[in-house]
Amino acid sequence: MDVLIQKYFWGIDCGSSEIKVVVCDASGNIIDKRKQPTLFPLLDHVVRALKTDDDKPSPFDSSGSLKEGHIITASGYGRHHIDFASHKLTEIKAHFMGVKKHLGLKKPYTIIDIGGQDSKVITIKENNIHHFEINRKCAAGTGAFIEALAHRLKLKLNNLTTIAEKHDKEMTLNSFCTVFAEQEVIKILMSGEKVENLIHALYKSVVKRVLEMTAITTDTIVFSGGVIAYHTGLVNLFKEQLKDKEFFTVPETQYCGAYGAALYGIEENPCSPNE
Repeated sequence: MDVLIQKYFWGIDCGSSEIKVVVCDASGNIIDKRKQPTLFPLLDHVVRALKTDDDKPSPFDSSGSLKEGHIITASGYGRHHIDFASHKLTEIKAHFMGVKKHLGLKKPYTIIDIGGQDSKVITIKENNIHHFEINRKCAAGTGAFIEALAHRLKLKLNNLTTIAEKHDKEMTLNSFCTVFAEQEVIKILMSGEKVENLIHALYKSVVKRVLEMTAITTDTIVFSGGVIAYHTGLVNLFKEQLKDKEFFTVPETQYCGAYGAALYGIEENPCSPNE
């Protein structure tokens, strides 16, 4: 008699800042999720993110070999370096699949995913990817831009939204290049400007850069990705610029790409009715 092997579907979103992992059952239910900083050697830290020291699932046995029934799909910047992955998936497709499963929208919509090293604007029509744009030219409009200036100002990333909410003046940062923006910020602070006004201006510059990438042609906007998870103040600024739109934020935005990767593994490896 054949022994049925329970299947686990792993999604890895190996980004420039963090490695996000989601494991699902065959129905797409999330069993566990975890993350850790993207460090090097990269593969060692991907394996570390997949392993646990408790009773949570792990795709590896005691010898370090991949267990039977564990399907791994890799997405993100580092996906091509994860040699034990069964599938490799672009971040565009991964975020689309995660959003589709989470929200189930039938109408056209646009996904805005602000990542660590790039930002993506993805137009969905007829439940398929219709068009997308990626900002690859510079750090402007990305998490790296925010992180660099926060580091220069000795501010914690998860405090920036609260700080920006206390602004009492509208300002504009003229520099999109991170190096020149740092110089501009220091010059402005030396003149006596409040840091709250600068952080608000920083957020505004990120929103401006994303909206310059392509025209938003749908009436519905969906936010995904890790930067929105840390910087919820960006959402209100997008709403100010994109009036009369309908807005959604994906649950667990930081894990959306990893979840979409896991769902792709399910799609590519359908289980029999008895599994």
